Amino acid sequence: MNKQSRLPLGSVIGILGGGQLGRMLSLSASQLGFKTHIYDPDFNAPAKQVTNLSSTFKYDDINNLKNFAKNVDVITYEFENIPLDTIRVCQEIKNVYPNSRSLEICQDRINEKKFLNNMGIKTVKFVVASSYENIIDGIKQLRLPVVIKTSRFGYDGKGQKIISQKEEIDKVASQFNNVPVIIEEMIDFELEMSVIICRDMDGKISAYDPSENVHQNGILIESKVPANISLSIASDAIIIASKIIRNLEYIGTMGIEFFLTKSKQLLVNEMAPRVHNSGHWTQSGCIISQFEQHIRAITGNSIGDGKRHSNIMMKNILGEDIYNIRYDSESSLNIYGKDEAKLNRKMGHSNIIK
Repeated sequence: MNKQSRLPLGSVIGILGGGQLGRMLSLSASQLGFKTHIYDPDFNAPAKQVTNLSSTFKYDDINNLKNFAKNVDVITYEFENIPLDTIRVCQEIKNVYPNSRSLEICQDRINEKKFLNNMGIKTVKFVVASSYENIIDGIKQLRLPVVIKTSRFGYDGKGQKIISQKEEIDKVASQFNNVPVIIEEMIDFELEMSVIICRDMDGKISAYDPSENVHQNGILIESKVPANISLSIASDAIIIASKIIRNLEYIGTMGIEFFLTKSKQLLVNEMAPRVHNSGHWTQSGCIISQFEQHIRAITGNSIGDGKRHSNIMMKNILGEDIYNIRYDSESSLNIYGKDEAKLNRKMGHSNIIK
């Protein structure tokens, strides 16, 4: 599709995916005077509670995808595991942001690592494997402990396994036999952090302060800003994130996760071509949230300043903890409207000013 001009108020934004990120994008779109159309196979998807229009069809339903695309003015997506073919069908009819190249790179860990290394951006050491024998050889090239991850469809700790003992190698190698995987060295890092960054159609880039993140079992528990890092480390992380988003010719908000090693080296861990859980603090800590930035960018508007006005701690509300939430004067709550509380399922988050 051709470069999009600024969309008028009342235009319809099509959002592929109806989870909590789609929900918060829809709310921000409404705040800016736009309508939304949520496309998700789940009739009870949370974003469908706060949208003007919705469609309940599978992502490979070509006819209904085309009808969806014809009836919106621009399209975006809320998660990176959406089929690439879905995006390709839609982009023949309407502009889709972020672009399909960004999705193709970010939804495959092997593509992602190679993309970063080809740009001269450092990552952990890794080996690519696709068979039992490859996995055994790959583990030998790296010192234990290592983490083995499926190349695709992994999030919140899914699709990965830590190998710390020699006795575990055979079992795990058999488990991942004939599956494309990436084997990564496990590093003794000082902390995990991320940069939320946005780029608009004019090439303007705006980054938020890096957040310091805590994960348990691969799931984000909390993010705090400011991170316990030096100004030079923060600046270096933003420079790396800017290099990535510019190279991708990316439009919209994206999240880039880093390890900070004990020798103060920054390693990119993952990229997410979407708004990001570790950026939820921006709803309370900045004038313009990551969600508003994304909507501004994909509708052809200029993005704003990511300047932070408060120190913030964001905490995820997981599973049945949703039943113990407190409405107090110290925190801002965002509940996602999911119909069932499952173990470790993200049910909402709270932002606490520190």
